[in-house]
Amino acid sequence: MRTLQPMRRRMITAASSVIVLGMSVSGGGMVADAAATSGNVVVNDATVSSGGFESFDLGDINNQQGWTKTGPYDVNIVDPSTIDATMGMRALQLSNAVVSGSFGDQTFSAPLADEAGETSADNGGTSGGTRQRVFTATMAVRTTSAAVQPGLHATISPDRGDGARMAYLRLEDQADGVHVFFDDYSHSLNNFRETDVATLTRGATHTLGLTMIFVDGIANDVVRVSVDGSLVHTGTSWEDYYRDVESNPTRTVDSLLFREAGVAAPATIGNGFLVDDVVLTSGPSEPCAFSTTSSTITLLSDCTTDQTIMVPNGMTLDGDNHQITAVDPDGGHFLGAVVQNAGPSANVQNLRITATLATACDAYPNSLAGIRLDGAAGWIMNNTVTGLQQGLSGDGCQEGNAIEVRNTSVTGIPSVTVTGNTVSKYQKTGIIVSGKVSAVVVGNTVTGYGPVDFIAQNGIQVSRGATARVGNNTISDNFYTPKSYTACGLIIYKAGGVLVEKTNTYSGNEKNVCTYGKGGTYSTI
Repeated sequence: MRTLQPMRRRMITAASSVIVLGMSVSGGGMVADAAATSGNVVVNDATVSSGGFESFDLGDINNQQGWTKTGPYDVNIVDPSTIDATMGMRALQLSNAVVSGSFGDQTFSAPLADEAGETSADNGGTSGGTRQRVFTATMAVRTTSAAVQPGLHATISPDRGDGARMAYLRLEDQADGVHVFFDDYSHSLNNFRETDVATLTRGATHTLGLTMIFVDGIANDVVRVSVDGSLVHTGTSWEDYYRDVESNPTRTVDSLLFREAGVAAPATIGNGFLVDDVVLTSGPSEPCAFSTTSSTITLLSDCTTDQTIMVPNGMTLDGDNHQITAVDPDGGHFLGAVVQNAGPSANVQNLRITATLATACDAYPNSLAGIRLDGAAGWIMNNTVTGLQQGLSGDGCQEGNAIEVRNTSVTGIPSVTVTGNTVSKYQKTGIIVSGKVSAVVVGNTVTGYGPVDFIAQNGIQVSRGATARVGNNTISDNFYTPKSYTACGLIIYKAGGVLVEKTNTYSGNEKNVCTYGKGGTYSTI
C-alpha cells in the first residue's frame, strides 16, 4: 500500500508541437490529464471524450452531453468552488447515500466514438466505431470534506455502457484516508484478486489514471493504475472471468461506469466525492505515460508520439528500456526532436527511440533529431536510437541526427557527456556536438547506412566552436557513393578544440577522420 500526499494537478499539453512533462503550457494540440472540450475529438488517430463539467447545468447529470443516470442515485453536477477553486464552477458529486445491485441505471460517462478491446471482444451492440487496442482514463478526484465520511465508497470501471465491466477501482473513505482498491481476475487462480494500491490524502485533489492494453489471447491484457502521475499497480483485466466463468467472449469498453452498490451511507447525501476533468481515450497504441519522482521521469511502456517530449529542467528522463516511436501527426509531419530539454539542465538515459515518418525537409529548430540537448548541461547515456530517418530508408534532407548536443546561446558553455549509446540508421549524423558546448563523447557505437547515393552521412561531428573528447567509440558504415561529397566516420569542422583518442575504432567509412577547418586545437592520443 502506498500513501500519497497532495500534489498539484498535472497537466500535459502540447504547444507548438511540444509535450512538456510535469509543466503547464498554454496552446492547442493534444491534451491529456487535463480539461479539454466536451464531446469526441480525434487526436493521434485516437478518439477522446474529455473535459471538465463547466458547460454542464447544475443538478441531475442524466442526458447531459452524453452522460446517463436513470436511477435514484446521489450523483449530481454541483458548484465545487467553495471546496476546491481549481475545479472551477462545475464538478461531478457522487455518494453512496442511495445504492442498488443494478447496473444499467447507474452513472455512465459519455462514450468514446471508437471502442477498445480484443479482436474477438463482444460489444453487445452498445459500443462501436473502429476497434482500438488501448483505452485510457484520467480524472481529478477528492472528498468533499477533510473529515472522514463513515461508510463512503464508490466504484469506477471501464465499461461498454451496460455494466459489462472490464476493470474495477473502488474508493473507500477510511480513518487514515481514502483507500484505492484494484480488482482483476486471475486465470491461473480462477478467481478475482483485490489489491489495496494507494491511500489518498483526504480533502486534497488527486489525479487517478487507468490504462488498459488489450492483447488477443488469454491472460495477457495489461492494466496500469496511476495516482498523481506515479504508477502504483500493474495488473490485468476481467477478460478471463468472461471466458472461464461465463464461457463468453471478453468485452469491449468505451466509457466509465460510476457505480453505487453495497451498503448505503445515507449521511453522505449531497457530499461524498467530487470528480472533475474526466478524460477518456482509445487508440491503436499506448500513449506516452510516465511516473515521476523529485528528480526522475520514468517511461512506463513503449509508446508513440507525434510531438516533441520535453524534459523539465534538472530532471532525468529514464526510458527504462522502453521505446518511443515518432510518427507524423494527422495532416502534418513531425517537427523537431523526439526528446529535448526544457531548461538549462537535463539527462536522458535507458531510452529507445525510432521513427516512422514521411519525407519532409525542415531547418533547425524544426529539423529532425532523436535526443537533443540545446543549451543544456547533462548526460545522454545508454540509449538506443535507430531508424531516425524520413521515408522507409532515409532521404537527402540534411537532418535526422540521432543524438544532438548544441548551444546557440551567446553565453555559457554547458558540459555534456554522451556515453554508452547505440545509434544506427540515422539520416545525417549519428552524434553531433555543435556550438559553444564542452562534450565528452566516449563508448558509443555509431553505425551508418553503408554505401548510399542519397546523402553523405557522418558518424560523429564536432563543429562550430565546440570542444570535445572523443574516445573508445566504434564508428562504421558512413559512405557516400558519389564523389561530390565525402562521408566521414568522425568530422571536425571549425571546432574549438578536440582530443581524439586512439581508442576509437573505424570500419566501412568513406573516410575515417575528416578535419575541415577544424579551428582551435586538435590532438590524437
